[in-house]
Amino acid sequence: MSGIASVKQRSLLSRLFRTKNLDKILADNANQEHQLKKTLSAFDLIIFGVGAMIGAGIFALTGAAAVGSPDHAAAGPALTISFVLTGVICSFCALCYSEFSAMAPISGSAYTYAFSTMGEFVAWIIGWALVLEYAVGNMAVAVSWTGSIKEFLAMAFHVHLPSWLVSNTIDTVSREGLKTVDMSIVLKAIPFVIPFTTEEKILLVQSAFNLPAFFIVLAVTALLLVGVSESARTAAVMVFVKTFVVLLFIVIGALFLFGGHMDVLQHNWFADGWKTFAPNGFNGIITGASTIFFAYIGFDAVSTAAEETKNPQRDIPIGIMGSLAICTLLYILVTAVITGIVPLHEINKEAAVVGAMKYMGYPWASWLVSIGAIAGLSSVLLVLQMGGTRIFYAIARDGLLPAALAKIHPKFQTPHVCTLLVGAFVAIGGGLLPINLLAEMCNIGTLGAFMIVCIGVAILRFTDANRHRPFKAPLGLTFPILGTLGCLYVMTGLPLFTWVVTGAWFLLGMALYFGYGFWNSNLNKELDGEVLS
Repeated sequence: MSGIASVKQRSLLSRLFRTKNLDKILADNANQEHQLKKTLSAFDLIIFGVGAMIGAGIFALTGAAAVGSPDHAAAGPALTISFVLTGVICSFCALCYSEFSAMAPISGSAYTYAFSTMGEFVAWIIGWALVLEYAVGNMAVAVSWTGSIKEFLAMAFHVHLPSWLVSNTIDTVSREGLKTVDMSIVLKAIPFVIPFTTEEKILLVQSAFNLPAFFIVLAVTALLLVGVSESARTAAVMVFVKTFVVLLFIVIGALFLFGGHMDVLQHNWFADGWKTFAPNGFNGIITGASTIFFAYIGFDAVSTAAEETKNPQRDIPIGIMGSLAICTLLYILVTAVITGIVPLHEINKEAAVVGAMKYMGYPWASWLVSIGAIAGLSSVLLVLQMGGTRIFYAIARDGLLPAALAKIHPKFQTPHVCTLLVGAFVAIGGGLLPINLLAEMCNIGTLGAFMIVCIGVAILRFTDANRHRPFKAPLGLTFPILGTLGCLYVMTGLPLFTWVVTGAWFLLGMALYFGYGFWNSNLNKELDGEVLS
């Protein structure tokens, strides 16, 4: 009884912030019951990274960030600077991810890294943020996939899908405008009415459901149940298709810009468009960076596959840095072409790349770009869905979620329960919610995860200085500090409403942790056992 009493007397803080030694994490991972199949190479990881990054960020959000909205300052052609700024910040974080993942090549990404440096409670917070990042990010990609399918069917076959089949947007109306809304429609809608005080608006969720987004997520979930090697091969095909299409767009756009089409461009590139390079100054640039940060979560997804990599100490850093460098360059070139060709007020906010092809008058190229967008978004769905299930798997393996979620399929050697659960969650969310809200919520989760990794690397430099580091970020603590400060700065560009919705998500996470995770944690059970013995 005295042992039990001493357990109860233990400081709550000591239990919340007790860290899990990296050696113990690696030893626990050796448990055959929880082993994942090692099939991925450095090339596969670059494919996964590029597959995750070239998608909704470049095919959909580029136009929205350049044009802006009532709540978001337009970046204009200066969106190229937004991509440079975001790419630089991400490179700082990528170096930290590479160092951490080479030391601890297991599933869990920033969640596992936080567990080893800042304790269980912080690990839960960042794990919950990663669930938000991957699941909500994939919902946004599914919505964008529907938009690309809609554009392609309209162009190629003149088939126009009805709005009730492909719509899940949120209508923003003024309080006065609400009086003119048919209340029968409001009653059919999901009861999700939230005041938005800064603009004196409310948000009404439409009763429509995005069926294409729902079914594409189910298809990706089924593929992931079979195994990552099969998924990797599928992703490779889609990545090559979309990369070819992106390069084709850049080449055609460059030839159009510098090939004597001054009759088309006389009011744009050399006149109005790029003379007003930054219509809202640096405020527009930082707002654009906070919007398109969603496009950079691919290298984070690479680290989640560390446990399934043949030579993670070498291949993970190559996969992370290689995919980040390739995609940053492509983002900058695509944005320069779009804003150089299409006047700002005519950019297609839902499909900027396809819209630019239409503006140039190349219908055949528009078809190819639409196909590339569909392939690109499909590969993003595949990679992000895989990342989200691996985070869930790692959390459940530590006892913070029910143990059933950590089960591995006996034939496919994949975490099938996690895959099904995350797939259902993403499919329903993609059917109901709009892309802008989803992307911004994803950005908060991404930025939070990046910050934790940078801080964790700095902490381990002092608390575990002698540990072998197959890869080490250069220049001491320079890059961890710059990565942390950069993420904080980009966060300032996110709107208040996004913070409110994200706060509600984290309140739910706290309820789960203190209602279940804290009491069933493997680490705390071990602590109780030590005291009782």
